[in-house]
Amino acid sequence: MSVIGSAVLASATTPVVTVTSPGSGASVGSPVNYVASATTACAKGISAMRIYTASGVNAYTINANKLNTNINLPVGSYSTVVQAWDNCGGVGKTTVNITVSKINLAPPKFLYATEYKAGRIAEYKVNPLTGSLSATSQGSAAAHSGPVDMASDHWGNRLYVANSGSRNLDGYVISRSSGNLTKVPGSPFALPGIGLRVVVHPSAHFVYATSNDSSSAGHISAYKVQSNGSLTPVPGSPFAENSGTEGAIAVHPNGKYLYAAVNLPGFVGAVAVYDINEVNGALTPVPGSPFAVPTYAGCNQFCRPQPADLQVDPTGHFLYAAQSAQDSIAAFKIDQSTGTLTNLPGSPYPDGSFNTDSTPKDPMRLSIDPNGKFIYTADDEGESLSVWGVNKTTGVPTFRASLQPCTDPNVPGILVPYSVSVDPSGSFVYTQGHQTNGCNIPTGTKGVMAGFSADQGSGFLFSVPGNPFVNPNLNSTTISRESVVVTR
Repeated sequence: MSVIGSAVLASATTPVVTVTSPGSGASVGSPVNYVASATTACAKGISAMRIYTASGVNAYTINANKLNTNINLPVGSYSTVVQAWDNCGGVGKTTVNITVSKINLAPPKFLYATEYKAGRIAEYKVNPLTGSLSATSQGSAAAHSGPVDMASDHWGNRLYVANSGSRNLDGYVISRSSGNLTKVPGSPFALPGIGLRVVVHPSAHFVYATSNDSSSAGHISAYKVQSNGSLTPVPGSPFAENSGTEGAIAVHPNGKYLYAAVNLPGFVGAVAVYDINEVNGALTPVPGSPFAVPTYAGCNQFCRPQPADLQVDPTGHFLYAAQSAQDSIAAFKIDQSTGTLTNLPGSPYPDGSFNTDSTPKDPMRLSIDPNGKFIYTADDEGESLSVWGVNKTTGVPTFRASLQPCTDPNVPGILVPYSVSVDPSGSFVYTQGHQTNGCNIPTGTKGVMAGFSADQGSGFLFSVPGNPFVNPNLNSTTISRESVVVTR
């Protein structure tokens, strides 16, 4: 009895939970940013914190003494609770009453992932509170041979897929209720070469795709989107392009400019800039294009600036390029009146400490959160996801950390990421790749999806419930081209 009594006395601590955002009684927009911390008299400290949005509804859990996260909530009134547990058995909580009066950023609704080997598109529903994934009623949709990239329109009504093996584009209508995909009339739509990348114009009136033909000549194919989602080539399409290896492509948020990764003589990487005709979608090179990407000072003769991925920040002021061969991110300032590019001071920026050729990071894909605060890269050879903080005034990115899922207890084995995508609310980050039991890539590995909550202060990532989510039909090669798209 004395032992039991001692145990009870030892656990008689009550953590103090301090919530600095949102204020109780406040009217807020969604996603709601929660910032809180917990302290305790327990010498062993805090074990976990959790946010409840209603009785028994667990929206977020973290094994730490502080949190800074987004919660997606519909318009309405809520009596939320932030609770903490310490390692002596103590429990403390603070109630935060809020009214969600508007939606600032749309919550995630569906996630789609290419399945290169199977020639299919995996379909998932996204839990907007927790970020967890569950299969749609259909589970997946047939694509053609070797789907490698996808893009949806801003509103999440249609999805377009670039196929490498069959050299065409698939188009789908997204069911707004179920997430199931249905082919648009006339799908697939021919490409002049091996499909590489695809992007949808912000207006949803045009679709652009890159491809390489048998002579390695590059093309940008431009299509007009019809009312039923089908595609017809615009005047002059395809447009000749000295394509980069990955065919990276991006469209400015204002819809006026298109950016494409290209190779200059001597395997020098560059970004070509095109003016987009707002009436018919045709492309015209802007004066001075293409713009060379600088070489990182630590590179040797085998480390050349060849952009593997391109993204424009949400404000449209900066362009970022994932530099797989240089283990870095290149950054440019965009002239708003012409679309032309100027290298930012210090560009390119190394992905952590610069790696030798024997231990590269190899960032193949990048994604920017909708507030422009963070950049995430999928580091294929580094077997990691890297997070970068962005100075929103200067546009300069600063490397912060890499998450290696093989050391994350919530993602057993290692995840070699092929892609990365931030959801429309900026609350979650998703990747897909190979999961193994070691830190190499043996045969027989299986593909998985993984989701993470993004800390809104640091950008650091924490596993969502249910990780990892099996996706067995991914590309099994180390030279990987897969894609993830999260729609609103």
